[in-house]
Amino acid sequence: MKKLSYFTTLLISVTILIGLTEQVVFSQNQVKQKVNFSKPTLQRPPVNRGAPTDRRGAGTRGECPAVNMVPTGLVPIEILNNSPIVIGNTETEYPTFWYYLPYKAENISSVKFALVDGDENLLTKEPIPVNVSGIPGIISFTLPKTQQPLKEGQFYHTYLLIDCNPQSRSEDVVIESLVQVVPPSAELKRHLQTATEREKVSIYAKLGYWQDAITTLGELRRQSQNDATLIEDWKTLLNSVNLESIAAEPISPCCKPK
Repeated sequence: MKKLSYFTTLLISVTILIGLTEQVVFSQNQVKQKVNFSKPTLQRPPVNRGAPTDRRGAGTRGECPAVNMVPTGLVPIEILNNSPIVIGNTETEYPTFWYYLPYKAENISSVKFALVDGDENLLTKEPIPVNVSGIPGIISFTLPKTQQPLKEGQFYHTYLLIDCNPQSRSEDVVIESLVQVVPPSAELKRHLQTATEREKVSIYAKLGYWQDAITTLGELRRQSQNDATLIEDWKTLLNSVNLESIAAEPISPCCKPK
């Protein structure tokens, strides 16, 4: 076997050093970087079949208690062809969705989650009952693995149905949004492998993966509720999508399917 020349050995060493330096710099930049969300450019527009344009709860709220802030989905609003669309990207087949509910649990008859595909087929077969507790506050709901996984590149329409009057289904408060599964690039996968959980929040936010950014940060906050750095990250992330009015609300430990 031929011995490597001094120049070749030096070149290899420098190349390795540069690679390691880039990874360190990337990691340090993620720690220092604010977790501002960068809205991605939609590769293709969703089929316009009643795409949600408002993340606030719609419907008749006459049977629910009066509140200062309405139920709201924690999702960005994109502008497409001069029209707002409520949509979040994710890399996972079973994403987690976040909502702010202003009501006390005893004032709610039921909360249910439903998912519809682009052809308006109900993927959840029937709305999934959600066992809410610890509200008013921010809740999260993860699509159960007993359901069909979401497919890459497709748009799905989500519904959170809040019923304060079991006698009248038409008076449900409905929070709507779209979600799209976008497969991660090789670069994203590489950076996630060595990143801490807090660094992952910045990476996801920078690359436009909203559902993954807010879920990663939300779970960190549940583990360390009084961490000042995480509280500031949470405010920054929500402020970046104009949800500053909700940023100070408590995060509930719930929710799971009943």
